[in-house]
Amino acid sequence: FSQVFSTMVFSFSQRKALSIIPHITGALSVIGSLSILYDILKDRSRKLHRPYYRILLGMSFFDVFASASLGMSTWPIPKGTEGVYGAMGTTRTCTAQGFFIQLMLVSPFYNLMLAWYYLLLGKNKPLSEEAIASKYEKYMHAFAMIPVLFAVMGLPLTLYNSADCEYR
Repeated sequence: FSQVFSTMVFSFSQRKALSIIPHITGALSVIGSLSILYDILKDRSRKLHRPYYRILLGMSFFDVFASASLGMSTWPIPKGTEGVYGAMGTTRTCTAQGFFIQLMLVSPFYNLMLAWYYLLLGKNKPLSEEAIASKYEKYMHAFAMIPVLFAVMGLPLTLYNSADCEYR
C-alpha cells in the first residue's frame, strides 16, 4: 500500500487527495449501509420473516465494516511510513484495517446469494419464499461467510502487513 503512495509515483498534493477522498466516500457508504440496516430493523417483525431482507441485512452489516475500514484510508498505517500522507497508526491498526478490508468480500458473496434468491424465485419452476428459506437459505448464509474464514486465517499468517504495512 505504501508503495502505491510512494513519492516517486504521486506528488504530495495527489497523495494528500488520495488519502482524504476515501474519508468522504467511506463515510457516505457507512451512512448508506446503516440506513439499510435501520430500515430493515425498524420493521423487523415483518421484514425479517423474508429471506430477501435477511440476506440484505447480512450484506449491509458487513458493508458497514468494510466501508469504515476503507474510509479510514491511510490513518491506520504506521506513523512515519515514508511517502504516506496522514499515516498515524501502528502495525496493529494496520493489521485491523487489513482484516476488515478482507471482510469486504462478504458483501459480493451476499450479492451473489441475492441473485441466487431471485433466480430461485422466478426461473423455470419458481419456488416460494418459504421453500427458499427452508431448503436454501442456510447454505446461502454459510457460503457468504467463506471470506470470514480467509480473513481470520490471514491474522496468524501475518498476511495483512509487513513492517512498513505493505499489503501483500
